[in-house]
Amino acid sequence: MEELRAVIGVKTRDGRLGEVSKDLSKREEVISAYVVTGEFDIIAICKFDGTVGLERFVKEVLQWKYVERTTTFVVLNIVKEG
Repeated sequence: MEELRAVIGVKTRDGRLGEVSKDLSKREEVISAYVVTGEFDIIAICKFDGTVGLERFVKEVLQWKYVERTTTFVVLNIVKEG
């Protein structure tokens, strides 16, 4: 199965950025995570074995107490990395 990559924007509930950041950093699927300005509080770069893994991950994260919402961007082609 081909690796699937996704960029996931996470909006946290007020004052809970630290908890969500810590939880994301523990996940094997998360390659990188950044606290950012703008529409989202965190941008996570993730990799999965396929769409089933992506779906499972997003559904789990949405159940976290301090996550308000997520937006997922599936990577179609890597232009530059590293």
